[in-house]
Amino acid sequence: MARRERLHDALKAVLFPGYRRDIVTLGMVTDVRVEGGSVEVDLRPGTDRPETLAALRTGIEATLRREPGVERVVVRIAGREEGRGRDPFAGRAPIPGVGQVIAVSSTKGGVGKSTVAVNLALAMAGLGKRVGLLDTDVYGPSIPLMLGTTARPRVGADKRITPIDQYGIRLMSMGFFLDEQSPVIWRGPIVMGIVRQFVKDVDWSGTDVLVVDLPPGTGDAPLTLVQQVPVTGAVIVTSPQDVALLDVGRGIAMFAQVATPVLGIVENMAGYTCPSCGTHDAVFGEGGGERLAAAFDLPLLARIPLVPDVRASGDAGRPIVVADPHGTVSEAFTALARKVLAAADTTMSTAPIGVAPA
Repeated sequence: MARRERLHDALKAVLFPGYRRDIVTLGMVTDVRVEGGSVEVDLRPGTDRPETLAALRTGIEATLRREPGVERVVVRIAGREEGRGRDPFAGRAPIPGVGQVIAVSSTKGGVGKSTVAVNLALAMAGLGKRVGLLDTDVYGPSIPLMLGTTARPRVGADKRITPIDQYGIRLMSMGFFLDEQSPVIWRGPIVMGIVRQFVKDVDWSGTDVLVVDLPPGTGDAPLTLVQQVPVTGAVIVTSPQDVALLDVGRGIAMFAQVATPVLGIVENMAGYTCPSCGTHDAVFGEGGGERLAAAFDLPLLARIPLVPDVRASGDAGRPIVVADPHGTVSEAFTALARKVLAAADTTMSTAPIGVAPA
């Protein structure tokens, strides 16, 4: 049993083609059987692409043959009758005119995810990128308020929707089509249709990076996004307390299941420092982001402090990166933007098949 577990763990060195996550984390290895020098691996990869299957087989064989005592490796790939089915992402297509898609997500509500998404997008624009910001939280769209605009998108003769320009970035949100008193009582198919329309029918041409603010949870909106377009990577936002970490961890697992790379963790509201006396108060606890990053072997991209001006500037429609571009918090968002862009570039340059170093 100990040898079987060791060989099973060794398969974490095999990355799924084109992604930074391994086949064990993605739940594709269903069984490992060991008999003497022979090892059999049952694999359910969720795809029927011949080039992907061949690359996985090669990666598994190469990895296991490096292990002591392994003389023969057999990889059994599940067929359709065993539930492999068709590749659920085979229909994904890049958004015309968009270079990269960065999803900002948190399974837990109330951790400041939209604040991070807005200021991350603005910080990327400050670094010279042409940035779009898509708000897919159709039940609680907050982007129009946080960016101080009540404009209405235009529809051109070609039936394409033109995003709103504000503070140098391009915006789209369901909030542009609702008044403040309109209740949103929609079931899943309608939500999925809106996300598809915002991805396919909005003119995002000339956008280097599209930042997508996902709603809390792992429901229809995030699943529709990853099924429609190849997402370059996800940024996971959490606050330090354990109750947030538990839910956010489930969100990370969701991205693994849909073969979407997670670029790293952002710990928001990471302590308050009194401007008068300098005393630091860990209002929501300490070290949560670091523990979450360590548990999932992900980088901690940033720790954003709890600063009243961040809330006030968002409520006023002038996000902190615009209202105080040289302040401490804005500098933290700029550093975060650099790390996210670098991680996204690395993800896009990943080889078709990767076997992590032994």
